[in-house]
Parts: sequence; structure tokens; C-alpha cells
Amino acid sequence: STTWKAERGCRAPVRAQTAVMSDEEYEYESGEEAYEYGSEEEEGEEENDDEIEIENAFYEGDDSRVSDPVKALEMFEKVVTLETSLGDEIKWRFKALKHLVTIQYNLGNHEEMVKRYNELLQYISNSAVTRNECTDSINSILEAVSSGASAKELPFLCQMYEITLTALKTANNERLWFNTYVKYGKAYLSMEDFGQVNRIVRELHKSCQLSNGSDDPTKGTYLLEVYALEIQLCTATKNNSRMKAIYPKTLNLDAAVADPRIMGGIREEGGKMYMQEQKWNEAYNEFYEGFRGYQEAGNPRAKDALKYVVLANMLALSDINPFAAQEAIAFQEEKEIIAMRALRSAYEANDLVSFERALLDKRNRIISDPFIMQYVEPLQRRMREQVLLVLVKPYHRIRVEFVAAELKLEVSEVELLLVDMILDKRVFGKIDQINGFLLLGGESDNVVEKKYDALEKWTDTLSSLNKNLGARVTL
Repeated sequence: STTWKAERGCRAPVRAQTAVMSDEEYEYESGEEAYEYGSEEEEGEEENDDEIEIENAFYEGDDSRVSDPVKALEMFEKVVTLETSLGDEIKWRFKALKHLVTIQYNLGNHEEMVKRYNELLQYISNSAVTRNECTDSINSILEAVSSGASAKELPFLCQMYEITLTALKTANNERLWFNTYVKYGKAYLSMEDFGQVNRIVRELHKSCQLSNGSDDPTKGTYLLEVYALEIQLCTATKNNSRMKAIYPKTLNLDAAVADPRIMGGIREEGGKMYMQEQKWNEAYNEFYEGFRGYQEAGNPRAKDALKYVVLANMLALSDINPFAAQEAIAFQEEKEIIAMRALRSAYEANDLVSFERALLDKRNRIISDPFIMQYVEPLQRRMREQVLLVLVKPYHRIRVEFVAAELKLEVSEVELLLVDMILDKRVFGKIDQINGFLLLGGESDNVVEKKYDALEKWTDTLSSLNKNLGARVTL
């Protein structure tokens, strides 16, 4: 008799020898069981093969994203197709769709991008996709679209944000909806569409209010972000009156929700508000708090904020060295901060030549900052005032022409500068315009002069009174 054994991949034929079960039949039956067990194992291996194929396709596409985007598209499409055919599992599909969206955008295929983006948004409520994955994917896509958007692409940018906001509202993801709406407002702000920014601010504020229209105290972090966006709008539109009304509200909220990422920006804008009003000390304090907030949050704007701290510090005639702060030490090797340090050192040394050199050297990138550029003139004036005070200190009388030559100014400009400093009581003296001298006297001399002026007026009054009495006696 022949013994039949089951081979993997082929079914053993049935061959009955006798009615009584023989050893051969027993062996055959055992083979049949072995076949059935083998087929289940084979099905599992086939599933594993599919998973391996999907994973390999994903990583092959990931490797080709930059060098060969067309091949990457093919691989990610394969991932989506294969995993969709397996059922509901979306282990690789969501990631592949994210890459498909960004590659289609980079290739300029906006229609296909929107199609794939809508497909991706269908999975944001799926339990297999974590909130972090959802947030990272949506943020990276919107940032890619926003960063490369021009005025011509504004309608497409709006479409992407509107699609996202609708999907997040449906998914009841309030935090991500709010953050996305804030990004939407910032995108409009960068394109200077202030009307749309104002509309978004109103809608965001409404989402943070109680039924009676007052601010919801439980949404302090949200309110800070709304006010931060509104403050940026005020700065861009130079609406100082509105800024003054909003700014105190942010400081009150800060006590309850001190988020350094948000407060850094708010304090920076507060410093700019005070700079416009020439309140240098207040501006210095706000910029310093903004710098600390940025530093704590690890925001790269900390470097710019430190530059503004130094600017306000010099304009405020402060003796405090901002570079001595512990937070500033981390930036001491930065080229732009080294330049600001050189500028302040020249300021402290009353070295006008070094000050001008450091300020105007394009390699230092000081005046390339649009905000600093607004205050270059008052900063230079402050420096000349300091040099002037040192220059005239040893003298009782000094030629205005000599002072003008030292300050590299016209005589008329020096006279105007001296008038302001005399009125501010930073210089005690008089200008002799006929002979071209600045006549200086100490504060005590000025008091004596005032006393004699008062005595003269008193004498004149007594003389007048004496004449009046004499006229009456004569009558």
C-alpha cells in the first residue's frame, strides 16, 4: 500500500484501502490534520507578507520624498491601496496620506492635494490615530501651505483652513480647532489683510465668552491667545488706543495662566507700545519680561527681544547692565548680541566714534531690524547728549562751534539740543548766541541767580509802591 502525506501548498488525495482503519489510514488522517494546520499558518504568513510589503513601501516612499517625489507618490499610493484592501486598520495609511498631501502641494497639484487632505481628515476621529499624530499632521500641512503662500494663492490657503476648521468642528476637537483658527488669523496678519484678522479675533473671542458676554475665566489660556493676536493686530495697524485697553487685561490673566510662550509675545508688543510713547523705562521692563518668557519657552525670538532690551535700556539712560542677567549669558556668543554689547560699551564709554561704527556696520545687522531702525535717531541723540555732558563738564564757558565739531553736527542743531537739555535741567547754563558761547553754571549758581532776580523784582515793587504813596501825599 502507498502512504500519502500532505505537502504544504497541495491537498493530499483521498485513498481508502479497507473498512478498518489501518496504520496507513491513521497516517493519512494525521496528514490531513497537518495540512489543515499548515493552511492556517500559511494564511497568517500571507497577512504578514502584506504588512511587510506595506511597511517596505512606506519607508521606500519616505526615502524618495526629496530625491524622487514621483516615485514617493507611487509608493505612498501603494500603501494606501494595500492597507485599505486589508480592512479597517490604518497603521500606515494616515502617515502615507500626510506625505501625499505635502508632496502634491510641492508639485503644484492643488486639486489632488485637497482630495487627499479630505481623505486624511476622515480619520482624525479614529481611535487608531492619536491626538498628537492628528495635531502634528494638520499643523505641518498648514504650515507648509502658509509659508509658501502668496497673495495669488490666498483663495487656496483659505480653502485649506476652512476645510480643516469644518472637520475639526465635526470631530469636536476644540483645542486643535482653536489653535488652527489662531494660525488662520496669523496667516492673514502676515498678508496684511487686517479686516479678516479682525473678524477672526471677534469669532475667537466669542468662543471664550459666557452666555452673558463676559470673558469665561476657565478659558484663560485661550483668552491670552486671542488677546495676543489682537495686540499684534493693534501693533500692525498702529492702533495705540485699542492696545491700551487690551494690554492690562492680558496682565491680569497672566496671574492665573502664566504661559511663557504666549506672554513672551504679549510683553514684547507691550514694550513696543511704550516705545511709541517714548516711555523708555516701561518699555525696558516689558521687553525684559518678554525676553524671559521667550527664553523659558525656548523661542528663537528671545535673541531679538534681548536686542530690544538693550535698545530701551540705553534710551532710558539706565545704569543697569542687561548683559549681566543670567538669562542673557546664553546669547553672549551670538554675532548680533556681540554687536549690541559693543554698542552699549561705546555708550558707557561715551565713545561716539565707536558707537557710530558699531551702529552703522551692516555686518552687525543692527539697523537691518525694522523696529530698531525706527529708534536709531533718538538713540543717536541720546548718545550725543551723553557725550555733550562729559564734554562741557570742566568748563564755565565753551564755544558752541567746538561742541558742534565734536558731535559732528551743525551749530544750529547743537543749539536746539542744548535748549532741550537746559529745559530738562540736564544742563545748567545759558546760550550766548551773539558771541557763540555756552555759559555754564552749577545748580547752586543758578539758585543764587534766581535769588537776585527775586530781590530785583521785590525792589522794583517797593519802588513802585513808594511812588504811588508819594503821589497820594501830594494830592
